[in-house]
Amino acid sequence: MKKRSLKAISLLLAALLLGGCAGRSGAGPRDVPAEYVRNEGSFSGEAEMADTTGTKAFAAESQTMAEENKPMLPAGRKLIRTVSLNLETDAFDTLISGLEAKVLELGGYIEQSDMGGNSLYSSGDPGPRYASITARIPADHVNGFLTAVESNTNVTNRSESTQDVTLQYSDLESRKKSLEIEQEKMWEFLEKAESVDTVITIQQRLSEIRYQLESMESQLRLYDNQVDYSTVTLYIREVTIFSPTSQDSAGTRIKKGLEDNLRTFKNGAVSFVVILITTIPFWLPVLALAGAVIFLQRRRRKKSSASLPASKEKEEAPKAPES
Repeated sequence: MKKRSLKAISLLLAALLLGGCAGRSGAGPRDVPAEYVRNEGSFSGEAEMADTTGTKAFAAESQTMAEENKPMLPAGRKLIRTVSLNLETDAFDTLISGLEAKVLELGGYIEQSDMGGNSLYSSGDPGPRYASITARIPADHVNGFLTAVESNTNVTNRSESTQDVTLQYSDLESRKKSLEIEQEKMWEFLEKAESVDTVITIQQRLSEIRYQLESMESQLRLYDNQVDYSTVTLYIREVTIFSPTSQDSAGTRIKKGLEDNLRTFKNGAVSFVVILITTIPFWLPVLALAGAVIFLQRRRRKKSSASLPASKEKEEAPKAPES
């Protein structure tokens, strides 16, 4: 009897063990672990997480990794420098060509250029000519470029501003890093996912992350360009007399007065010669006609003066006595 009881107990324990193993083998799905199973609402905001415990764990893990990988503020500040100058010049063409050559020499480029007006030294109606040039200059060479411009022109106004985008740049990099970490996690989930719904949801989230990353990279490139290349806007006007920017001494004023008078006389002489040459078809026939009239009048006067003494001699000659 004891042997039979022992056999019955053994068979019962074996049955219980087999039932427990079978229950564990079919307890749940095998496609994605419960810690990171997320349904469509976890990405699109239309539903809630499938597993609350897994959601909290994943959120805490993502936040921890984002804080660990958050970049520190860069040693160099991210500064966007913008300079605007109002200039006067009496050598318009020389200045424009010199500015373009200087910008290329420093490794910059002309972003925009507008010109108009008439030359003050042309035969048409007086100008003045003007130009608006927006140049992008490497930040390291801006001061040298401005010095060259100011030494060759008369600066009537200068304004400058500097925008510090260090915090915006750092924040953008931090968010970009967090998205990259999330993207890597999504790829891991996608490799382990077996249900179609989970695959579709993860792919949708990956598309959203890719779009956000591209937008952030574009904004970072824009910041880099604005920081590396300062913007210098030049408003140039052609003049014959420079506007005073400061009180000059008596000697300087006398010198400038003489130069202005000489320049005015030179411009007047040039304008007179131009007008004289361009109006030849009008005044040359009149001048020829006037010369012909004067010549004929002189000739008549000579003939009349020559005949007048002869008549006088005949009148004054003594008459012969009558017999």
